[in-house]
Amino acid sequence: MINFLNIDHLPENIKMAMAITYESLTAGQPLFHQGDLTRAIFVVISGQIRLMHYTDAGQSIKHYEVKAGESFAEAALFNEFYDCTAIADIPSRVATFPKQAFLATLRQYPDLSEALIVQLARRFHQVKILLELRSIRSARDRVLRYLEISAHPHGNTVNLDKPLKEIAEDMGLSQEALSRVLSQLQKDGTITRKKRQIVLIQELNRT
Repeated sequence: MINFLNIDHLPENIKMAMAITYESLTAGQPLFHQGDLTRAIFVVISGQIRLMHYTDAGQSIKHYEVKAGESFAEAALFNEFYDCTAIADIPSRVATFPKQAFLATLRQYPDLSEALIVQLARRFHQVKILLELRSIRSARDRVLRYLEISAHPHGNTVNLDKPLKEIAEDMGLSQEALSRVLSQLQKDGTITRKKRQIVLIQELNRT
């Protein structure tokens, strides 16, 4: 299957048809802003991109982070304006796929369409989990659910793979609130914690 995420392995004729270019971003630099006219979708080559939405009331809402090897802004293929702002968390390099060239190439190569569908399905699952977490009112229950979802499939160990601040943002909590809950869970024996590793003592519920 031809996969547009593996740019180095794309045939040269497909690369040319897609008119791929590259952009380098410094930490904190926006790639596009919410409300900008859509021009392309993107794949992260290196670094990390954070997608943010800003409400009319001035509230900022994090959608999710995009890591190397992942695409983002796929909705731009069918929308006139970007519905979020993309910001580089760290120095990053992205591949730019102009939307019209990308759509035309998809029509020619069904395998590329399949790769896009797979990526969107993964993204949908990720967003569904974030929405589930943020819908839980109790901070304690929210954190426990996050740990249950993140635990190793065949065990009860969670290896935290990003800073507590980012994990808290994913759950819609402040870093301070997350730290308080983790401390309380450790104190009452629900979890044990050693550096970046957390072990759940209670029975897991992954449904």
